[in-house]
Amino acid sequence: MNQPTKVNRPAPLKNVSAFATLLETMVERDPKLPGLAAFFSPSGYGKTESAIYGANKYRAAYIECGQFTTARSLLSDILKELGEPNPRGSVEELKNKVIMLMVFDPRKPLIIDEAHFIAHKRFVDLLREVSDKSGASVIMIGEEGLPTLLERFERVHNRVLEWLPALPCDAEDFALLAANRCGGVRVAPDLAGAILDKTKGNTRRIVINLATVSKVAQLTGANVIDLATFGGIGAINASPKFSARKSA
Repeated sequence: MNQPTKVNRPAPLKNVSAFATLLETMVERDPKLPGLAAFFSPSGYGKTESAIYGANKYRAAYIECGQFTTARSLLSDILKELGEPNPRGSVEELKNKVIMLMVFDPRKPLIIDEAHFIAHKRFVDLLREVSDKSGASVIMIGEEGLPTLLERFERVHNRVLEWLPALPCDAEDFALLAANRCGGVRVAPDLAGAILDKTKGNTRRIVINLATVSKVAQLTGANVIDLATFGGIGAINASPKFSARKSA
């Protein structure tokens, strides 16, 4: 028997677990309840990593929106994710194809990442219609303004069954990330506390600093990196740093 291939998985942070619970809640909900949910926070809190983990666990279709996403491109991307390689037709025809495919498997949720890019556009109502007519769950992921953007579309907003804010990392999450990212190198308590404080628990910035911990360990040969060895408070990546350009 072949051994399963090992793959890199996100550390089981609280946001990862919370999103997995959200997916389970939506999939197992009473069919008479609305099927929309929202997962939101400022940038860098690990929402996309949570979504990818949840998508793999629950066989979800995963779509990522962008600045130039349109109704047609959104529906085409959903159809490709559902197994139709070359979607064609009008927006109405594409929408009906999406609904038809999702009706066959209403326990397969649809995850729309970076949904803040479309939440202020009228065609966001497509997500409400797809969920209503197929019975499937649609989970929108976006930045902290997502709930406010959706307020403009009452038929969408009042069908959101679950509103889940992602939370900043705490000390327990930090320890999990450090164990996952630092390859056996221990982060001393003073450095761990300083990184958490300076980054305000932003997962992405914590990961950047943990990469520096690994580099420092390689350079110094140390198995434990404290704040002084790291370079002090000033070495912590907490916000972008820019140097003024020198005039020619």
